[in-house]
Amino acid sequence: MNIKDYNNEIQTLNNELMLARSSMSGSYIGICNRLVRAAKRLDDNNLVGYAYYYLADAYYLLSTDYRKFNQNLLKAIEYLQAEGDKEHLARCYNLLGIDSLNHGNSEMALDFFMRGIKYCEDLPDSAIPGFMEFNIGHIYYTCDDMKSALSYVRSAYKHIRRNRRESLYYRNILFCHLMQTGCYIKLGKRDSVLKCLESIRKLSQSPNFNEEIMGSIPVLDTKMRACHFLGDKEGFDKCFNALNEMIRNNNFSLDDMEDVFNTARFYLSIGMVEDAIRIARYKEGSLGDLNISNIRLNHARLRCEIYQMTNDDKARQAALEDFFRYTQEFEKEKMESYKFFARMREKLARIEKENNMLQKKAQTDELTGLGNRYGLNQFADHAFEKAYGRGRHLAVELLDVDNFKAFNDTYGHQVGDLCLKHIAGAIKQLCDSRSGIHGFRYGGDEFVVIYENMKDDRILECARGLREKVADIPDEIKKYIGDKKVSISQGIRNSVPQETSKLWDYMYAADNALYDVKKSKKGEIALLHSAVISESSLAEATYAIVE
Repeated sequence: MNIKDYNNEIQTLNNELMLARSSMSGSYIGICNRLVRAAKRLDDNNLVGYAYYYLADAYYLLSTDYRKFNQNLLKAIEYLQAEGDKEHLARCYNLLGIDSLNHGNSEMALDFFMRGIKYCEDLPDSAIPGFMEFNIGHIYYTCDDMKSALSYVRSAYKHIRRNRRESLYYRNILFCHLMQTGCYIKLGKRDSVLKCLESIRKLSQSPNFNEEIMGSIPVLDTKMRACHFLGDKEGFDKCFNALNEMIRNNNFSLDDMEDVFNTARFYLSIGMVEDAIRIARYKEGSLGDLNISNIRLNHARLRCEIYQMTNDDKARQAALEDFFRYTQEFEKEKMESYKFFARMREKLARIEKENNMLQKKAQTDELTGLGNRYGLNQFADHAFEKAYGRGRHLAVELLDVDNFKAFNDTYGHQVGDLCLKHIAGAIKQLCDSRSGIHGFRYGGDEFVVIYENMKDDRILECARGLREKVADIPDEIKKYIGDKKVSISQGIRNSVPQETSKLWDYMYAADNALYDVKKSKKGEIALLHSAVISESSLAEATYAIVE
């Protein structure tokens, strides 16, 4: 889905949405609701799914209203799965994984993260795998496997840097630096911690960086730990005061809840027991409305740890009773959530399989089994974007059967169909011979072959090979046409696409090259590089003549 294909109202709403998201504005939820309503008025299911995804994302980032987060995420998946929007489905699977982690189900979370990464296989330049790699790294971090955590977060960093246009680009890069800082603190690597803090400082000075995020709980908590590790008391006190102010005012999202508990545990580890107690008491009132047993259980566990250290038997007994009750609730909820996610996973897999079958059918030419014009357009959009982004050559070949109308008139349409299937078979063999070659039936006796990242001489070699295979008529056709020859004429354009280049531009050039071949001598191959057809461009074209 390309948001630029929509009207001004939708584009304006989307711009407002992305701006609110990047600044973590409280208006983010309201803007998403407006986009949902606008998408429904247009009756555009892909846009509806897109809007619901960002609405779920808004509740995840800005609110502790878990129910609305979950409801909107499920709606998004239903619409996006039906429309085959892999990019935003991958984003949904990332949120599903986070949701599973919040419910204490790391195994299911890993499955969702890996599934989301798989959706990105057809999006080679996407930053989205980085989101899920970061979260997998976080799982390893919580298991005290710092080396594995670092491995995943480094890979996440590389993926995320691919797309600076992502609305949360700076936030995501920042979080990679934060996790690396935490890992190096636990590994006792002072120099690496200093380098990470310097990277965070430089990032915060970027022109489009949202300075408010430097006052968030994850940032303050990590910087406070780093200052303690480095012996920087002034820096520690500054972060400590700001962090406690945020926690006291309950000014954070659901995603930060575990960070708050871990802050309290850090206070315990350095002897700041009273501050840990204050955090535990702040949270007692705010957890009542949050129906996630795993978080309530972790809060009870924190209280048990605190009151055991302070020898407060009465408070510890109450905490133990809560811990027991929430453990029972958690185990029950964990089983229910596992069943829920497993059923949803099964349902999504079934819908995905059905959609893939329908999509393949919609993109396949029934006679030849090659991709049809719709499949060509779908593939070409991605191929041009990839070639432009990587600065690589892309070639489009247009070929047709010489004198095919006369062939049909002479031998009949059934034999003509056999001829088209024979040519399609030759194209399939060419495509199977090496990666980066893709064949389609454009219509009638016209076929299109796309070559990715290949130089002229290699393309001409492939085109000659295709011409020879077509000329090698099988017996099932020979019995109808005898010694009659079948030949094809081929026009090709090969160049590195510009940002605005589209399939039509290359098809226009290839068609003119093909016309030049048909006009001069059928059965030839003409390859050129220019989008504008002129006497000079045709004079510079490379020809492969029938010998």
